[in-house]
Amino acid sequence: MVEFSLKPVIMFFVVVILGVVFLGEIADNQVENTELSGVVNESITMTATTNTIINETMAITSGIGTPGNLSIASVTFFGNATSSSHIDGITIGTQINFTKAGITVDSVNFSNGNYNISYTYTKDLIGNAAQDDLRGISFFGNATNSTHLSSITAGTHVNFTKPGVITVDNHFFDSGSTYNISYSYEGELYVVDTKTHVFLKLLVVFFVLIIFAFGIQAIKESSDDFNFGFIRK
Repeated sequence: MVEFSLKPVIMFFVVVILGVVFLGEIADNQVENTELSGVVNESITMTATTNTIINETMAITSGIGTPGNLSIASVTFFGNATSSSHIDGITIGTQINFTKAGITVDSVNFSNGNYNISYTYTKDLIGNAAQDDLRGISFFGNATNSTHLSSITAGTHVNFTKPGVITVDNHFFDSGSTYNISYSYEGELYVVDTKTHVFLKLLVVFFVLIIFAFGIQAIKESSDDFNFGFIRK
C-alpha cells in the first residue's frame, strides 16, 4: 500500500511561492543596478551663450565684411578714425547692419578697407535635461532639424556632459526654441562599475539555487525516507 502525504508537498510549494516573490524583488533591484534608465522625447528649451569681441580688425569689400566669428548677436561699434558708429548720422541698424553670416555697411560712408568692430556672437546653445548622469543621446531636434538628418550628428552638433547639460550647434538650432530629446542615464541605484554587473546578475541564479535547495531540504526533513511523500507499508 502506498500512502500519500500532503505535508511535504505543501511545504515545498510554500517555499517556492515565497521564493518567487523575493526573486521578483531581487530581479527588479538587479535591473536598476545594471540597466540604464531612459527618457523619450523630453521637452528642452535651448538658450544662447554669447562671447564678446572688442575692436577686431575686419576688411570691408563692396559694403560686405565677415568677422572672425559668425552667428552675430549684436554690434556695439563699427568704424575707424574717419567714419564710425560714434559719428552722428551713422547708426547701427541703418548704415551698419548684421546677420548671422556677417556685416553689411553703407558704401557711401564706408569704402573698401579695414575697420574695427566690437560685437557679441552666439557660441553655443545650452539646455538642461531633467535627469543628470547622462550616458548617451539617441535623438535631439524637432520636425525641421534633428539628429535624424545626416548633416546633424550626436557627438558633433549635439553634445552633453554627465551632469545633464546639453550643448548644440547654433547653426542648426535656434535660441529660445523648444526641442525634444531622448537619452539614457544612470538611475539612482545604478552601479557604474561594469565588472560588478556580472556578479549582480549572478545573484538571481544563486538565489534560485538556494530556494530550490531549501525546498528539497524541507521535503527531506518532513519525510524520513525522503520519498517525496510516498510511504510504502
